[in-house]
Amino acid sequence: MTRFLRLTAVAILLLSLIAMIGPFGGVEAASGIWDKGAHFVVFGLILWSFGILFPRLSRLMAAVLAVGLGGAVEVVQGLVGRDASWGDLLADALGIAVALLLWATWRRFQPRTALQTSNTR
Repeated sequence: MTRFLRLTAVAILLLSLIAMIGPFGGVEAASGIWDKGAHFVVFGLILWSFGILFPRLSRLMAAVLAVGLGGAVEVVQGLVGRDASWGDLLADALGIAVALLLWATWRRFQPRTALQTSNTR
């Protein structure tokens, strides 16, 4: 199951980056997808992917990295002729925040077990 989750996380990251940086700027408008909603969902999934791929990474650091990725994507979009938007970055951050809250709630606000060490030998 772990291998499947990791492959799914890698696929989410790759497909997200291709969609956000590739030459697909008009796809949202043509398909009727609400751009901000897509950013919200995709960046929630990106946070989940970071959690699967980097289990020793704290939730907060994973969220910071995901927001950083969102900012980097907006910078790159501006460089490749697509529309960079503060609104997109806000939607990214809100999606990450909601995913972080769901993640913490699901784990009952307990520390990640991968970060805990045992005192027994």
